[in-house]
Amino acid sequence: MPSTPPAGRGRIVVNVEVDDRTVLFPDGKFLSHILIHEETEGGLRLEAAFHFNESRLDPRLCTLGVEDARDLARAILDAVFQGRTQHMLSATARIAVVFNPNGFLMRFGEHQPKELFIASPAIVRLAQGVLRVVDRLSVPSSH
Repeated sequence: MPSTPPAGRGRIVVNVEVDDRTVLFPDGKFLSHILIHEETEGGLRLEAAFHFNESRLDPRLCTLGVEDARDLARAILDAVFQGRTQHMLSATARIAVVFNPNGFLMRFGEHQPKELFIASPAIVRLAQGVLRVVDRLSVPSSH
């Protein structure tokens, strides 16, 4: 049963390095990293670290619960290993992982979606980072 971390254990942020082909649209912002924040409610938040952001674009890509995050990581790995588009759909999140021969397109949301172009090695690191935070959030609470 997922739980929040015990008192005294700090929240973590996993930093996923991406390459120079990682771009967020519709704003056309190049990313240097994707940050995976452990949320106080027990979920996680994906944020973009931009090379430039003078327009002050909100860096939040999405916020997910533990099960949705686990499903997203699975969809990412399915897209990589099967070489086809995958979807992560739930009551609170809509994310598509679109396979392309030169990388992937992750589409967050339905209305005015954010689109993240990301290469194969970086998207696997993203799945690994998501699963690392999910594993941490899935620790049973102590008695």
